[in-house]
Amino acid sequence: MENNFDFDKEKIKNILAAPNNNSVNDSELDKAEEAIINYAQSHAVNPPEDLRNKIFAKINKLTAEKRTTKNIDLNSLPVLDQDSNWMDWQEATAHIEPPAYDDIYLHTLESNEHRELFVAWVKDFVPDEVHHDLLESFLILEGSCECYIKNQKGQERKVRMVQGDFITMQIGETHKIIITSPQPTKAILQWKKLAA
Repeated sequence: MENNFDFDKEKIKNILAAPNNNSVNDSELDKAEEAIINYAQSHAVNPPEDLRNKIFAKINKLTAEKRTTKNIDLNSLPVLDQDSNWMDWQEATAHIEPPAYDDIYLHTLESNEHRELFVAWVKDFVPDEVHHDLLESFLILEGSCECYIKNQKGQERKVRMVQGDFITMQIGETHKIIITSPQPTKAILQWKKLAA
């Protein structure tokens, strides 16, 4: 697609790099916006159907979660499960900040004979671990990661997770987590204790 504007990639990059630059007027911004749209349209690639379906499913899930937000009372915390709304948890824990920490920090929200619940921050990775006496689940609030999971038969799988994604590790699964976002990943982490 031919572009009628005298904006090249370098000019657009400079405008975007200096959003508070008062020397850029509305007309220049409109031209830059149109040039970006034209560039994006001329280089658009149709994703594979399964990826497209996953993207639309994620958008639909996020839209539904936005419509059904509820306040979470930190004195009476709900069970974390696949129906948990990450936006509710993000709002409930927004005031909690980690202190300076090396790679992993856990802020305890609840600890009793049934479960432990934390706000967790991870900068780089969580090394291999396996649990035989608890179910570990987490819900991503910020950032992204990849979970490498090996079941008791030695079969491995990789699960990519982003904001709003939930997972439960099954008993005896060995798992490690690698952070893929530039900022630390923040999650709600739940350890449900099994009866002895």
